[in-house]
Amino acid sequence: MKISLQSNLRDVERDLSDAARRQLPFATSVALNDTGKDLIELNKRHMRRTFHNPTRWTLNAFHFRRATKRQLQIKIERKLAAARKDYLLRQVEGGPRHKTGLERLLNARLGVGYVLPTKHARKNRHGNVSPGQIQKVLSGLKAQGDAAQNETKATAARKRRSNAARYFTPRAGSRLTPGIYERKGRKAPKKIFAFTDKPPSYRRAFKFYPKMSAATGRRFPRHFYRALAKAFTTYR
Repeated sequence: MKISLQSNLRDVERDLSDAARRQLPFATSVALNDTGKDLIELNKRHMRRTFHNPTRWTLNAFHFRRATKRQLQIKIERKLAAARKDYLLRQVEGGPRHKTGLERLLNARLGVGYVLPTKHARKNRHGNVSPGQIQKVLSGLKAQGDAAQNETKATAARKRRSNAARYFTPRAGSRLTPGIYERKGRKAPKKIFAFTDKPPSYRRAFKFYPKMSAATGRRFPRHFYRALAKAFTTYR
């Protein structure tokens, strides 16, 4: 998930003097890097229009590799940590997603496939399931990667006495449908996660490539002629 911008200077070189031609690689590298800065900011604006209240992590998921006089190319791409996540790529290309960390842990403990939040799952201001609730679910189901973080019998007993939230999956033959439920005191349990064997699939929503390509066509010429003019006037 990246876009590359290279500069071909042959057509421009024919119309320049020898002095200007010597300044050309420097001016081009400046213009490419200025264009890269623009593309990163434009990509953030596109994210804000496309996604509901995107996180800072999402907004800062991209960077660009700078051009030099010897390497007249920039690349707009996801940072390494962000590239390990699947959600942005699914928004660009659509299709089924990979399993999340929650799903991998639950698969190891319960043998379930994919997990879908219901309307009863707690969401944060970004529309994502609350990380705190995810950790409580994993602890209550004894599915934490670190066994020391799993809920003990004593902790479960205290929760029952205090009406704190407890999490469970229905036993075989239960009238409850498969999933993860939250119970508080004697209230009826609420299903917060549903199980499915089919990977959730997404439609294309984030127009990364066409937006970046169109912006490059507008921004690079402007930066190039400005950088070339400045380089030529300061040439010694």
